[in-house]
Amino acid sequence: MTDHKNYPALIGAIAGDTIGSIYEFNNTKRTDFVLLQPGMNYTDDSLMTLAVANWLYARDGAGLSYGEDEILLTELMRSIAKDYPCPMGGYGGRFKQWLQANSPSPYNSWGNGSAMRVSAVGYAAATLEEALDLAELSAAVTHNHPEGIKGAQATAAAIFMARKGSTKEEIIDYVEQHFGYDLHRNCDEIRPTYHFDESCQGTVPEAIVAFIDSHDFESAMRLAVSLGGDSDTLACITGGIAAAYYNDIPQAIVEFVANNLPTDLVTVVNRFCSHYGYKTIDQPSRHRGDRITPAHITNLKPNEVFVFGSNLAGFHGGGAARIAHAKFGAIWGQGVGMQGQSYAIPTMQGGVETIKPFVDQFIDYARQNPIFRFYVTRIGCGIAGFTDEEIAPLFREAVDVENICLPTEWWALLDR
Repeated sequence: MTDHKNYPALIGAIAGDTIGSIYEFNNTKRTDFVLLQPGMNYTDDSLMTLAVANWLYARDGAGLSYGEDEILLTELMRSIAKDYPCPMGGYGGRFKQWLQANSPSPYNSWGNGSAMRVSAVGYAAATLEEALDLAELSAAVTHNHPEGIKGAQATAAAIFMARKGSTKEEIIDYVEQHFGYDLHRNCDEIRPTYHFDESCQGTVPEAIVAFIDSHDFESAMRLAVSLGGDSDTLACITGGIAAAYYNDIPQAIVEFVANNLPTDLVTVVNRFCSHYGYKTIDQPSRHRGDRITPAHITNLKPNEVFVFGSNLAGFHGGGAARIAHAKFGAIWGQGVGMQGQSYAIPTMQGGVETIKPFVDQFIDYARQNPIFRFYVTRIGCGIAGFTDEEIAPLFREAVDVENICLPTEWWALLDR
């Protein structure tokens, strides 16, 4: 039997999550949106997908009992959430309580979180029966309601069957017979009345239909997002199935997703891929894609921040500071830090050495707030009178902080 593995496993699901991220609370019902945009980023869906991947890798060959499996998965999910406490979109309320509980236990959830994190199971399982068993284990630590387990199993089964070369008709028949989902619909029928639904039973069938209606990975992404609703989770589920079925993810999408992922998460992806025989991805080149600050910024999405050079007195009268004050919420009289959708770094108080502590403070802030994407302008290179060659090295540590974008001129200097 064919075993489709000519793509980086997990990236299909993470790509769907990333592409859907900006539409979760701002739905579109169109398919002709710009596929890859600044401001798109991984959310909790991707983080929990990677936690399950870590679990599968760690348990393989370990001979764990059910209780040990449960403890290991719980620890890995809580560990990645501790490292990434504020992903774009945030964690759901009950799940966040579970993450923070002294003695976490399942809470009978039927939410779609069990389905959005299960894709690694479909990629790792050796048999369909193993996929169903592992999917139940991956869900039951939180989503032990029958619908929560069913959603995870249906998703994992669809991915496994797609990976093994099943036709769309075979996938439809199996999912309908074993899980009772109605897949004899199409996106055009679903789209007009579909709305936000956080349940498995209101998300998984629609995500599978988006895959069924598609003709390649990109069209699957566009269809899933165009349904509206919980866009990142819908596209995450669709992306996992579509990658396995089409045995291909366009390179532009792979690179975009890789450039959004922190280096340690890229390592998780590649370790899983190497272990289970999938194609790996290159460590991202951080000067590409949307890590470049646009030359002219006239508007921002809700999670984007304009980083400008200021003075300690907070007199935002000229250059980028004037734009920050007029458009992005910079506060007159405040010369340092976050304010509205802007972040001020003082550059007028002395030499380059006096700027560095404020740059370091900014980089630390960006690390602690991955939900935001920071567009750093050429601070200090205007009214303050410094050169790019003097200022760019101050941002060397920002190269590996994936939510910081830098000017093209600085990437050229930092890549030397």
